[in-house]
Amino acid sequence: MIRIHLDELTLGRVRIAISPLWEAFSSLALTIRYRSQIPYPYTKWASTALRRVPPALHQELAATVRVQWASPSSSLTPIPTGCSPTIEEELTTLRAAGHHRFAQLMGDYWTAAIAPCWPDMRGMLEEEILVRGRTLVTGGADMMLRGLGGRISWERPELNVPHRADLDWPMTDGRLVIVSTLFARGTRVFSTLGDTVAFSYQAQGAGVLSGHNSNAAKPVDEVQPRDKLTILLGRGRAAVLRSLLSPTTTTGLAGSVGLAPSTVSQHLAVLSSAGLVRRHRVGSRVLYELEDSGIALLTELGALMRKTSG
Repeated sequence: MIRIHLDELTLGRVRIAISPLWEAFSSLALTIRYRSQIPYPYTKWASTALRRVPPALHQELAATVRVQWASPSSSLTPIPTGCSPTIEEELTTLRAAGHHRFAQLMGDYWTAAIAPCWPDMRGMLEEEILVRGRTLVTGGADMMLRGLGGRISWERPELNVPHRADLDWPMTDGRLVIVSTLFARGTRVFSTLGDTVAFSYQAQGAGVLSGHNSNAAKPVDEVQPRDKLTILLGRGRAAVLRSLLSPTTTTGLAGSVGLAPSTVSQHLAVLSSAGLVRRHRVGSRVLYELEDSGIALLTELGALMRKTSG
């Protein structure tokens, strides 16, 4: 666990970013960590992507990644410049740091494993930072940090980030960059440069890698005997309602619950008509979030489930 101590100046300089390089690095770490047992929703991606990656390329990259795991921070994962750099820009940064061989290998890996699905991935990540950015602007850094999930916890002044390393990292008058990645289950990336610290977290929408855009939806969890919300609304609508704990778009929801966007739109229309969900426009995007009645329903049925199981 990395415990980052933030002062008020640093807390006021939090920004959110996308990094194609961090995404590729994390996806590679996922294949090393799980080998042939790649978990959902990455199974389909792995079955197709790894066939395109030459074994010698994967082996050399894997050796490099294992060395990087021994250090809490590495110049192999430079902090993204801007909110959404291109892979070419990040590979150039690697070369400038002297990592010419690694840049070449990662470029080849990117082309084989990530580039074919990057347009869909980028769409999900852009929606993710739109939602997180809106929370940052309207609710402040405290609310945004508390909503990151994935065992990341924030209680002033300490931000706890799961990591292989165990250290305390004080930040005074610095800058914190939070990088959204769909492959964070592979590894948590932590990087520092001067007064700037960056770390990755698991973004919503990793279901886009499962190929859910076909009419075949992700296998939804079996209905539990005491899952009253699913019994009341049905699996699809219950899954959509539960996934609206933070505002998101139709495409973002589709990636989270593993349903086709058209199916999610139908569920949202019904939930909106029932007064459980509301929609509003932010720029060119339409976001959906829970009405107070939707929050009350989730809270009440959750309480009922706890009473019944107690």
